[in-house]
Amino acid sequence: MIDSMTFGLVRETLPEERRVALTPMGAERLTSLGHAVLVESKAGALAGFTDDDYRAVGATVSLGAREVAGVSDVLIKCHAPNPSECSLIRPRGTIMGFLHLANDKAQTLRQTLRDKECTSIALELLEDHDGTRPVLEAVSAIGGRVAILMAAQHMLSGEGGQGRLLGGAPGVPPLRVAIVGAGAAGEAAAREAQRLGAQVTVLDEDSNALRRVHRRIDGITTAMAGGSLLDEAVARADLLLCAVASRGRPAPQIVSRRHVRTMPSGALIIDMSIDEGGACETTRTHTEDRTYMEEGIRHLCIPNLPSEVAHTASVAFTNAILPYLTRIAEEGVSAALASEPALYRSAVYIDGLLRNASVAELTGEPLGS
Repeated sequence: MIDSMTFGLVRETLPEERRVALTPMGAERLTSLGHAVLVESKAGALAGFTDDDYRAVGATVSLGAREVAGVSDVLIKCHAPNPSECSLIRPRGTIMGFLHLANDKAQTLRQTLRDKECTSIALELLEDHDGTRPVLEAVSAIGGRVAILMAAQHMLSGEGGQGRLLGGAPGVPPLRVAIVGAGAAGEAAAREAQRLGAQVTVLDEDSNALRRVHRRIDGITTAMAGGSLLDEAVARADLLLCAVASRGRPAPQIVSRRHVRTMPSGALIIDMSIDEGGACETTRTHTEDRTYMEEGIRHLCIPNLPSEVAHTASVAFTNAILPYLTRIAEEGVSAALASEPALYRSAVYIDGLLRNASVAELTGEPLGS
């Protein structure tokens, strides 16, 4: 049995982020194993969890993030700390979350991890032996469903749309939905759009992914995401949803400006890949306005779509990470990394040393430095 550890939970600071990385249920699991859980006050408020909910399961609530992070052996977050938060990270501590350490914006965080000899567990890289990515897929599936619900809302006249239902009506054809990406997000979006009665086409460059989605969802069309098939699907789409990801790398830009120019009047683009740079040439991150116009087409490219259902998404996030947190709580960070291959594969830095080849390639930072 290892010595008692302290797990820290702070409020997320990313704009529009309402989720919390660990629910009271997750905190209770850790305290039941004899470990301390330290929570910044109101960390779970926007997701529907009160400070008293955390106190009731044995967690300690502190006023500030610095109090929490400064003594936490493992700091649990949904997203990477912003540059002003990097100073909070404890020397030789561990941070866990969607860190995207190859991103240009992560330079300060990478330097902090090196200087403070920290370990980082990037949940977007956590992959089991069968190739599934339990945390990323859980979050992505929620995001895919939310994307379709938001699309339905933004098709309404009161939201600036053309007053159209995804599923049409008797005598009124359904809208045509093209989804680029057959991963967890794309599959969930396809299922939600099909449930609402839309005419759905899913495109991907991976034929195995297309076969999987075709097998699981009746009534959809699948096609390879390239050449004339992609051209035709985009040109006919009333709704284009990009759900493309490349493990540990920026999203590949599959949809060009030329494609966007061919889309019908009144169409909408939602780029779920915007957190990884976007899969469409005309998409960009925006938070001030819900949509913007480019090439005559409305775009909705808001990061953190799961945050729109913060309570549900927080519970799903906790459920996905809890087996790995429990492993760390039972064995300690070093032993858990050694015994659990999925955790080891997701560790970009260990004791301040870079050990992820993709991050090394994309940033120019040498492995082992």
